[in-house]
Amino acid sequence: MGLFDLLKKNIKKESTKTEENTVVSDRAKTEVKEENKVVENENNAQENKKESRIDNCAEYNIYVNESIERKKLYEFINSFLEYVTPKKIGANQYKSGHRYRYFPKRLPEAFWEEMDESNKRIRFALEGDEFNLLIKKQSWEKFLEISLSIKYDIAERVFERIEAFILDEAIIASESDCIDDLYQNVRTVYLLENGEETEDPNKSGCIGFRSEPIDSEFYKYPGKRFSNGLGAFYRMWFGKGAYELLDKDTLRSFPCYENIILDNDVTRITLYENILDYDLKENRDKQMAFRKALKIEEIAAKLKQEEEDEIKRNIDPEINIKEGNFEHGGVRLIQTYLKDGEISHRSEADSVEERELDEKGKEVFRIIKDLR
Repeated sequence: MGLFDLLKKNIKKESTKTEENTVVSDRAKTEVKEENKVVENENNAQENKKESRIDNCAEYNIYVNESIERKKLYEFINSFLEYVTPKKIGANQYKSGHRYRYFPKRLPEAFWEEMDESNKRIRFALEGDEFNLLIKKQSWEKFLEISLSIKYDIAERVFERIEAFILDEAIIASESDCIDDLYQNVRTVYLLENGEETEDPNKSGCIGFRSEPIDSEFYKYPGKRFSNGLGAFYRMWFGKGAYELLDKDTLRSFPCYENIILDNDVTRITLYENILDYDLKENRDKQMAFRKALKIEEIAAKLKQEEEDEIKRNIDPEINIKEGNFEHGGVRLIQTYLKDGEISHRSEADSVEERELDEKGKEVFRIIKDLR
């Protein structure tokens, strides 16, 4: 069973009241019993949760510039592979995007095919019992997102390697507990026999479930991950490019468990002492205080709007450029969409100007076509 499967199983397990393990969070204080004994306080419940964990892993999310040297990414992956055993490998460009059984020779094959800089959309994955790695990028994004879930005992051994990569390459990076990250960013919807849906795992007639991002009520989720990796997590690193988004002085003066400056002018912030104590009220309050002080939600809203505008430009462009061998001898076709003679989005255009250019960039053909 892979780590993703274990996480899904654990979500449902921790959502269900059992006689063996009782979990009482600050968000859902209910009276429960364990072997006919009432759990007296949240601290006892927190300890029970820690002991009953089957996943026991840290979640790292690292955001780097899309132009990062691919060799450095490859070296980063290899830096921890001596400690884990991959079972599956998959990539969009590798054998039709299917996941395959992992063999060492498949790593360079899949990686270099997927990471070709001509690929606008990237998705590379390695999966195993002790870890999961996903490197992804959408066509409109200017960064690569690296998500690494890894068992705590292994994370301790490779932490210095992970942090060294972050210090050299990351814009923003974070570390949090894997289950906390899921609870704060993904909601589980259970499907019932009658076709209805519920978020209550105990409701009768449940035949399956799906997970989807949490898109609203951000105030209820202190560990919500916003655009470009912005958020408030157990531990965070702010490096190249981060200070263009966040106020450096406010960041470095924020009171928390640890706030230090590392190599390459990277700021490392640890909001609270123990990564497993994410559900304590004082730690949730610290997360919200960080979000408020750094104006995370305002910045994220601006970034989201910029992202939506970029998506619109990709889906509904004003200018479209194609390369190939065209009818009039050109190797490049430039389409400019017009409305009443002015540039407009394709969906609103009444005509399109098409120009063919040769290898030297000289125009060899031009025509305006009516789209009405």
